[in-house]
Amino acid sequence: MGKFLRLVNGVPRMIEESGTPTIYDDYVDIIAGASNPPNQLHGPVTAGTAITLPSGATYTGAELEIYLNGTRVESVLDYNYVGGGARTQISMTFDLVVNDRVRFRIDRGA
Repeated sequence: MGKFLRLVNGVPRMIEESGTPTIYDDYVDIIAGASNPPNQLHGPVTAGTAITLPSGATYTGAELEIYLNGTRVESVLDYNYVGGGARTQISMTFDLVVNDRVRFRIDRGA
């Protein structure tokens, strides 16, 4: 454990967390050919299609960070949670095309 200075909504705060805060970091690539789950989906992927987090990961809500091609996307505006309780899927609000990469990340202190 250690204390780290983090920006939280633009405000610097001291947060106590493990030296290795990321507890989940995986991705799904949208490809043109036959897919090889869990890290590939045959594209394009239409809006509203459920995308399962790789490696059997689960999340309960806001602790899940989603990135599309390196840019963080926002809940409701860009994606929706699928299910309730310990969720395993999301759905995007727009189509994904070949060569897109969706990255899933959860920090220990989230």
